[in-house]
Amino acid sequence: MEKPFLFVALDYKDINDVVEKAQELTRVRRNNFGFKLNLDLFIKSAFDEGANWLDSIARLSRPVFADLKMWNGARTMENIVGELSSSPFLLDTRIVNMYPHAGKKFFGRVAQKLKDTNTQLFGLTVLTHYTDEDTQRIYGKNLRESIRMLAQMDFEYGAQGLILPAPALDVVHDIDLPKLCPGIRPSWYQDRKGNYQEQTSTPKEAIEKGANYLVVGSPITKSDNPVEALERVLDEMS
Repeated sequence: MEKPFLFVALDYKDINDVVEKAQELTRVRRNNFGFKLNLDLFIKSAFDEGANWLDSIARLSRPVFADLKMWNGARTMENIVGELSSSPFLLDTRIVNMYPHAGKKFFGRVAQKLKDTNTQLFGLTVLTHYTDEDTQRIYGKNLRESIRMLAQMDFEYGAQGLILPAPALDVVHDIDLPKLCPGIRPSWYQDRKGNYQEQTSTPKEAIEKGANYLVVGSPITKSDNPVEALERVLDEMS
């Protein structure tokens, strides 16, 4: 993953749609993209269709970002990452994430659990739908100050990467960790249902500011031609 890497967000309610879209996109024969899977998919599989869908995703041999946004007790989080990093389905989980709010001790325990695995622990900062008003109310700081504070905590606690909105990449430029940016919107994308994201960037802008990993969902998965849309995003990243 030396060159900028893309995770396609498979944000569907139906697990069959997740598998079908992943299989369709894997027709693109490039080596710098994988898939982002959300917490609700892992939970849903436990109650509905079982875990067979994980095997279907694993067979595609694409890296996975498990977007779990963990903030829980240490035992719970250790068990979760232990399962993901040693999946019986051989799911190639490269990244899992958690909030520094869990505290240095718990963060360190999760990081230790992932030691000597292929799964890296990335620390969250703020979500891309946050504004200054949100962070002032929660942290008593503006958005950029909050991102800097949380990123510094992630770094000190042992994170192997940072997750933050691309417009704020400059406030963490001196923190020597890979950066992953959600809320990426290509300039050609027209959102038909309105965009709830407040902090967005194009792929090119994010990479020029120092992003190593990008997350793109709707511009690809809601396209009339998802394969072509994926190719366009990858071209813009190159």
